[in-house]
Amino acid sequence: MAPVVRPWDMPLPEVITRQAEMFYVMRDGMRLRVMIARTTHKDPRGSIVFCPGRTEFIEKYFESVGDFVARGFNVLILDPRGQGLSDRMLEDPLKGYVKNFQDYADDFAFIMDAFAPELPKPHIAMGHSMGGCIVLLAVLSGAANPNAVICSAPMTGLFDVETRFTEYFIRALNIVGFSKRYIPFQKHTGGLPVPFKNNKLTSDLDRFQRWASYFKTTPELRLGGATFRWTRQALWAMNYVNRNAPQLKIPGLIIGAGSDPIVDPASNEAFAKRAKIEYKVVPGALHEVFMEKDEYRNQFFESFDAFLEKEGF
Repeated sequence: MAPVVRPWDMPLPEVITRQAEMFYVMRDGMRLRVMIARTTHKDPRGSIVFCPGRTEFIEKYFESVGDFVARGFNVLILDPRGQGLSDRMLEDPLKGYVKNFQDYADDFAFIMDAFAPELPKPHIAMGHSMGGCIVLLAVLSGAANPNAVICSAPMTGLFDVETRFTEYFIRALNIVGFSKRYIPFQKHTGGLPVPFKNNKLTSDLDRFQRWASYFKTTPELRLGGATFRWTRQALWAMNYVNRNAPQLKIPGLIIGAGSDPIVDPASNEAFAKRAKIEYKVVPGALHEVFMEKDEYRNQFFESFDAFLEKEGF
């Protein structure tokens, strides 16, 4: 069993206390923290397997897990390797590092297989931001075989990162031994949240403060800036996913955040067009639609519900 983090002993949602369990599972020498939440519906509609974004952790999605479970789905979610309470890979636990992005995708596929008896079909693979890229990579590489895929602001293109010079610069410094060093000019290597007025994630103060409280009270959850290796692998993964978009042979929905300052919504739309899947945008939303104001979250779930109904899930 794995622990649940409760900043300042805040009450846990009822869906977590009554319908969810936390586990550690081992894969490839890494201990991964996983949570499964079960619907109370007698005939579950299926299962959602969810991958969070960079720096994120299971507890951040408690509210959304409740939304999915209330709709009749079992939900499986993990802390990606190197963050949350899953094992870190470097002596400095704050460094954002991964040896290969495919490791993330293979971890995702592994937990789907490991918990298969608890996951009624259809299986819907979901991810946000980095997690969206991981989910798409898992499907397109053949590691995972869900029945559909839904992504929120998936990392298919980052503002101010994907330039030819940046790619060559990062590749060169990886080669000469800088792979485990921070990319320069990052402000937040300590893993603590920025002030609300400077954040790029949400315009909802209450949800921002709830998320920030985890980092403030639990140093083990903190993750700092990205290393050269992580960034090089992220560029590789985005390139792979975009290049292979036409190979996506299952129903899909991409939901972009209209005012996203991190992931370029145009890259989300371009991927959806190449993959011939649905694309919707939430106008005005910042990067974290699941943490946004109700007016934005509701638009996400309207698109989510309409897609499921259309596909018969």
